[in-house]
Amino acid sequence: MQIRPAVRADLNALIALEETCFDTDRLSPRSFRRFLKQPLDLLLVAETDTGELFGYGLLLQRRGTHLARLYSLAVSPRARGQGVGRALLRALEDASRPFDCRFIRLEVRTGNEGAIALYRAEGYRPIGQRTGYYEDGGDALLMEKRLRTARPHPRNLPYYPQSTPFTCGPAALMMVLHAQDRQRPLSREEEVQLWREATTVYMTTGLGGTSPFGLALAAARRGFEARVWASHLDVPFLDSVRSDHKRDLMTLVHRQFIDECGQHGVSLEARDLYRTDIPDLLAEGWGILLLISTWRLNRNKAPHWVWLVDLDDHHAYLNDPDIDDDTQQSELDNQFMPVSLDELDAMTRYGKHRYRAAVLVRKRVA
Repeated sequence: MQIRPAVRADLNALIALEETCFDTDRLSPRSFRRFLKQPLDLLLVAETDTGELFGYGLLLQRRGTHLARLYSLAVSPRARGQGVGRALLRALEDASRPFDCRFIRLEVRTGNEGAIALYRAEGYRPIGQRTGYYEDGGDALLMEKRLRTARPHPRNLPYYPQSTPFTCGPAALMMVLHAQDRQRPLSREEEVQLWREATTVYMTTGLGGTSPFGLALAAARRGFEARVWASHLDVPFLDSVRSDHKRDLMTLVHRQFIDECGQHGVSLEARDLYRTDIPDLLAEGWGILLLISTWRLNRNKAPHWVWLVDLDDHHAYLNDPDIDDDTQQSELDNQFMPVSLDELDAMTRYGKHRYRAAVLVRKRVA
């Protein structure tokens, strides 16, 4: 048996293997073509010395992070029981190490005892379950392996994917509020209501995003203590809007936010959040929302809100509410994402003025 990177000439054999191994949730020829082109996606095949392909493994690596997900592992029925799946799995892990991968995660059908036994034997541990994950309604067991020193994945970590392109702030805030108080809803109704309360009306284009002041105010209205740390306390992103009408409206909304923050006891400070501040804030029980630029995650220069869940000596761990369906992302790719501290510093400086903003939220202390 030889294991090697897949090439364009393997496409027909990969498609035939997919049809043989899976009845549902099959990868399309178009998907295989894309995976063959993507430098971050690792697609390995197992073949005999006669050139017959009888297995493949596909590992997707999350740009800007040290996280990967085993997307698919397939072995021909004629080759099962010969260690092909184990060999492919180990080869994928080895191939991910030059990228400093810290976690590999996967979904596996709950009834697939053979695959679950293989993953357990290779050091993967359950971290959750997803109901109705597969096309036929089958459930998935979520598993994870830590390849290097890293924080363990927290049990029952709240996650909520944003349901619109412009509600990352509400989705991130909902996760923080739910982590602080499990009675807080994780629902689309709450997501839209938070957006209505916190939106700046206009952002860079299209429907408005949410400002740090609006998010902090929404948390305070729900009985939480809230603070804003930002590079400045003026209107964020005003210089990116050309229309005088939109600029006037953004300024009006911003002034209302500032006034209401004062009425609700929201602390506003013109200061940057640095990595040295984070351990003390986490120890004091603060949930931390960060404004980032998405350039290092998806090559789009857009303002975006994430939840900073944890920090160690090498990484920050983020919950990102934006799941990119075009790249086959799932919650496993966006939950407790390990990002190097240098990457975090770069991500949290937005635009030509390097604007930084964080919203701090916690239960009110008597």
